[in-house]
Amino acid sequence: MTTILVVDDEVDVEPLMQNWFRRKIQQETYLFRFAYSGREALTLLQSEQDIDLVLLDINMPDMDGLTLLNELSTLDRFLGVVMVSAYSDMNNIRIAMNRGAFDFVVKPIDFADLEVTIEKTAQYVRQLRESQQLKVISELKTRFYDNITHEFRTPLTLILSPVEKLLQKHREPEELLMGLNMVERNAQQLLRLVNQLLDLAKLESGHLSLSPRTGDLSDFIGQIVQLFKPIADERGLTLTYQSDLTSFYSFDTEKVEQLVYNLVANALKFTPAGSVTIALKKGDSVRIVVSDTGIGIASEKLPYIFNRFYQVISPQPLAGQYLPDTSDKVPAFLNSGTGIGLALVKELTELMNGTVAVESTVSKSPGQPSGTVFTVELPLPTVESPTVQVVEKPVMQPLDWSAQSTSPQPAPDTTSEPADTILLGVNGEKPLVLIVEDNSQLRMLLERQLSGLYRVLTAVDGEMGWQIAQNELPDLVLTDVSMPKMDGYELTRRLKTSLITDHIAVVMLTAKTAQPSRIQGLQEGADDYINKPFHVDELRLRLKNLFIRQQKLRAYYQNIFSQPDVSFQPATATDKFLQTLYSLIEAHLDDSRFGVEELAHEVGMSRRTLYRKLLVVTNLTINDFMRQYRLRRAAQFLREGRNVSETAYLVGYESPAHFTTVFKEFYNRTPSEYADL
Repeated sequence: MTTILVVDDEVDVEPLMQNWFRRKIQQETYLFRFAYSGREALTLLQSEQDIDLVLLDINMPDMDGLTLLNELSTLDRFLGVVMVSAYSDMNNIRIAMNRGAFDFVVKPIDFADLEVTIEKTAQYVRQLRESQQLKVISELKTRFYDNITHEFRTPLTLILSPVEKLLQKHREPEELLMGLNMVERNAQQLLRLVNQLLDLAKLESGHLSLSPRTGDLSDFIGQIVQLFKPIADERGLTLTYQSDLTSFYSFDTEKVEQLVYNLVANALKFTPAGSVTIALKKGDSVRIVVSDTGIGIASEKLPYIFNRFYQVISPQPLAGQYLPDTSDKVPAFLNSGTGIGLALVKELTELMNGTVAVESTVSKSPGQPSGTVFTVELPLPTVESPTVQVVEKPVMQPLDWSAQSTSPQPAPDTTSEPADTILLGVNGEKPLVLIVEDNSQLRMLLERQLSGLYRVLTAVDGEMGWQIAQNELPDLVLTDVSMPKMDGYELTRRLKTSLITDHIAVVMLTAKTAQPSRIQGLQEGADDYINKPFHVDELRLRLKNLFIRQQKLRAYYQNIFSQPDVSFQPATATDKFLQTLYSLIEAHLDDSRFGVEELAHEVGMSRRTLYRKLLVVTNLTINDFMRQYRLRRAAQFLREGRNVSETAYLVGYESPAHFTTVFKEFYNRTPSEYADL
């Protein structure tokens, strides 16, 4: 049913409408409501949400139609507005159309024409509402995939991290090594499928964007192909890579990697014997050609192979298709698959403004060749002289092709494992790490892996993590992003904007791998960003690098404060915390009673918190920091020509003799000797 609100100050309009549309009303197709002024109509629209269409007279007292039209835009509802006026009022009608009216009718009203206009407007409103519903559903679907990806990535981390450590420690027995390799490969395959589902959802909702980078495209794709070499050798297939490219290109590494990976994996999966060739050709655009001598795709199936979740292969030959006897080489899961890979190839190609085409031949008799050729055209811009090559190596791992494989994979190379060097922080203690993670198993895993190197605290959510961080001042916070009560973004923002905690390094550990999520984390002040699932050794190395950086910064400030000959420029300090301390001490420079307690009170911290923070930042106690600041300011006054007694009082010493003793301890000369230099 379409609910129509008629807004007109002429009372005879109501019986005319009721009479003309009586059948529609009786059939419950239309329901009419009437208002005789703009204000009455606005009140009705604000209180009733089921009105679909407004027939609005332009010329009315109190509130005219144009004014009411403006008010309707604030209701945040989909309404179809049809303006009603006289021929002589076309200028106002034009204004109304520019302000969002869908159509207009003129008086005297042609009711047959009005009926057509109402139907057209009602259809427009339905389409708008359906479009909005689809948009909401799409956003809900994307959020669901994003959340479910996070839920998958956390248990995958709990699988891959222990397996990684076991593979490093155990090279025998062979049965154990083979089993661990199988677990790792299948976990990586599950991760790849989860990522593909997420990308499809983002493509559908328009949330997947390109992040082009400059690099050697030929070498990058060559590395992807090389991942499949052991699989091709194991199955007796010839894997060939050819490239005519010589230039550097700007391309999205992640998208190109997924595209090529899926095409090569698909070709190998359905090629029981023969060869798979990957060729890169240059022209007006980059052409990626993946050809195989596999079983081929029947012509009637070709139009559907890029459809989502469509699976073209069946266990039995297609009508008229000849399959050679290669049961010993064809993977047991020839009919397996999700129907995601080729759909993702097509949509990623279109995202990059490219095209993908396929040609295939099916063998119908022994000796007749078969095979498939996929051709992808990508209009990638060339970069003649890149100043820096920023493309990383491919991150994907080859599929685990056969669950019955008896060939154990080589044990991981442990020579690159970071040494378990125990770094010492302030006071000779190990650095303090706060782990904020809502998944109890992952939290325990991280605590177990890091507790040998660092002192470790844990929190179950961001809110608890924030409280602990303020009370304990850890050297580093390792936080998840998606958490109850307070997520990792908000926790990072608070840590980096509070004077108490802004020195703490923050590493975000998350399943949200999309570039916008990474950018958001870095914008909030995160020092590093690690994706789930992660390698424990990589995590340890990144934490170690951050702690080394903190040590160097502490040493830098300690050198500035502790060495009398180092130039003292407090006005140029970049650390906000130190700037605050400088300004507070300077404001009370001549006050001998302004000490540690007073400074802590002024800065808004407890004495314990100020002591610990200053020690972490400068490796100095509060007393040492204040004394050295005053002595350096004294040195400046002496160079300006002030005498010793005056200088002593200016920097807060009541006894010039005591000032002389303290000054000589720091500068190895008396104030008078210093002034004579």
